[in-house]
Amino acid sequence: MQTDLVDHVYSTNASEIVYLCHFYGFSIEGPKGTTTGYAYTSPLPSGDTVPVYRLYSIGLTDHFLTTSEEAKIDAMKRWGYHLEGVLGYVYETGGAGRVPLYQLHNKPIHDHYYTTSEREREDASKNGWTEEDIIGYLLQLEDDAPKLVVPSELPKP
Repeated sequence: MQTDLVDHVYSTNASEIVYLCHFYGFSIEGPKGTTTGYAYTSPLPSGDTVPVYRLYSIGLTDHFLTTSEEAKIDAMKRWGYHLEGVLGYVYETGGAGRVPLYQLHNKPIHDHYYTTSEREREDASKNGWTEEDIIGYLLQLEDDAPKLVVPSELPKP
């Protein structure tokens, strides 16, 4: 169980979310159906999107997301993260209908946190989290694209 550890994990897979909650003690933050934003499940033919890599460090008990090939390799070589796969595809640049996905880090507890909310970003920054980057841009929630983080209803395990 994850009860004494702090780790934020993000997924586009409803079955994985159920599994993580049921077998590893993760819980969904916020109201049921909390969604950070929308991403694509495959790259756009136009080449406007980049993969979001999800990595995990057993030693740090931390999930790390990045769109940077260099940051992915550095995390694996320098910090012992292993690649879990591609979470989805996001835009590299802002634009109409897009919101930034902020990356924050809390070094004392070895945890990365991601949000599109300005309020959450500001609150976290005041409470021990360091802003590291904007890793990409998600579609705003009104858009009709696949969900990025948490499905609206969790199936029973």
